[in-house]
Amino acid sequence: MPSVVGAIPKAGLDGVIPEWFRLDWPPEILHGIYRDWGTYYFNRRRETFAQYYFNLALQLEPDDYPTLYRRSQAKRKAAEIDGALQDAKVAAKMALDARGPNVLINGLVCDALFELNQFENSMSEMYNNVQIFEGVKVETFKKRLIVLEEIINDITGEALSIFFLKNQKLVGHVSEILRAKEFVDTRPLWKILRDQGKCDVLSIPEVEEVLLSPLEMARRKRAFNVVLQNYLNDAWFDVLFTKNLRTNPNLLLNQCKYSKQFLFDFLNKQYNIVWRFIKMIHTRSPLYFLSFVKFSNRKMLENFREAYLYRVQYQTHRNMLADLKQIRKLREEKKIKALAQYVERVMGDYYVTKTTRVMCWKFEFINEVYNIFALALSEQYYVPKRYRLTPRSMWQLLYLPEDKIKDIVPFVFGDRSTYQEGDPDAVAAKTRKYLGRLELRLRFAKYSIEKCYLYHQLASGHLMRGGHDECCFNARKAIREARSCNNMLWEFLSIILIIKANTMLYKVERTKEALEEALPLTERMQNPVLIKFIDLCLYATEEAYTKKVASISSRMSKVSGGGSVHSN
Repeated sequence: MPSVVGAIPKAGLDGVIPEWFRLDWPPEILHGIYRDWGTYYFNRRRETFAQYYFNLALQLEPDDYPTLYRRSQAKRKAAEIDGALQDAKVAAKMALDARGPNVLINGLVCDALFELNQFENSMSEMYNNVQIFEGVKVETFKKRLIVLEEIINDITGEALSIFFLKNQKLVGHVSEILRAKEFVDTRPLWKILRDQGKCDVLSIPEVEEVLLSPLEMARRKRAFNVVLQNYLNDAWFDVLFTKNLRTNPNLLLNQCKYSKQFLFDFLNKQYNIVWRFIKMIHTRSPLYFLSFVKFSNRKMLENFREAYLYRVQYQTHRNMLADLKQIRKLREEKKIKALAQYVERVMGDYYVTKTTRVMCWKFEFINEVYNIFALALSEQYYVPKRYRLTPRSMWQLLYLPEDKIKDIVPFVFGDRSTYQEGDPDAVAAKTRKYLGRLELRLRFAKYSIEKCYLYHQLASGHLMRGGHDECCFNARKAIREARSCNNMLWEFLSIILIIKANTMLYKVERTKEALEEALPLTERMQNPVLIKFIDLCLYATEEAYTKKVASISSRMSKVSGGGSVHSN
């Protein structure tokens, strides 16, 4: 018979178990084997395998409270505190019925309640145990009581009073929300919706999406980082990395069908363990208590906050000057594409999260940036020297892409000029993401000139992807916002987009109407370059309109002439 030493099987792997383990053991012996295997893996911090074998042992003998106690310890080590508390309570009741109260099991109940942040329940359990046990056994609970009383004094002492006085309105609002959540309406769904004045036809009610402003998202992100930095010191960045890793497409590849779900579950489990640990630390030592301990002198705290505000204001002012300098430089170099990307990045990511307290000249800066960008866009519309009219004049003047629908270029292996430029699905996804970003910014835009820019960029994006009707719709909205803030330049640029959309659809009459709308606008701006540009576009459109009318009349004459001959 082979030796048993070192033959500890892994959980759930039948191939590892030797044949002689498959003998028909009595339940008592098999129970002891499973419990020993669970203890073996528990001592080596393999809590998953340990719980597996403890479960097998408890299936054979459900009333074995030492095994239940060990499984509770394994769950506690695996950060499954709720399950550990439940097992410990059941084990304590079994031990009380069998041999009397057990100090280790009762201590585990107190520890589980303490780790679940139920300080009052934990203290009541400890006082009960102090009354039950005697001698040396009581000392363990007395030491726990000292720690627990100090924690309760810290979180309910002077620091809490100052926090309540400072955030009285916020605390009242949060208490109302919690009180509303505690109320459970047991009526049928159709009655609840009827009283709320909502539709009760849908079997699955629509869940309203909670939209957060960019400023609110930045605040929450900053608050999350502050919590990590206060409680984890230098390890806070690792937790942030783990959080972002849960949605990283480079790790969770769709091609890896088996490992993707495993990695997703593993990352979420580990992150939840760390986040529960942070919540435990925060409950025992809240942020307001840390602030109270760090700045016991209130005047020192106010001086620190004031100095920090001045530093942020100064740095923001320096960034404003640097960004304005870069924007003017890109305009002088006529790099329109790079300028558009730069403006969208700085205005959509950085300055949108700044308040007027930090950015004192925010409205003036927004006007300056968007007006410079509008000037750069308008400067590309001019009449070149010695320009000759051609059938494609409007396309060339408006910088529209050539119509290559009829040009079928065969693919030639090795010839890069015949390759398709980029992945069309990736380009479409990128465009949709960009348009969604603009629409989200529109929901929280305050100033009309900012709305002009956003509607103009939305219209331009729809025009690039072939949505001509959406382009005209958003351009009309941009015109309305431009008139509300008396900005003729953005109104002119929006009309140009309508002209482009109609030109690409070969709608000559609508193009002419839009040009006639833009002509008096350029005259009011007193810009001779734009006046000459619109005049030339009108002339080219009238030529195309004349040719179109002539071709239609010739066709009608031919049809009428053919019809008369046929009748004869």
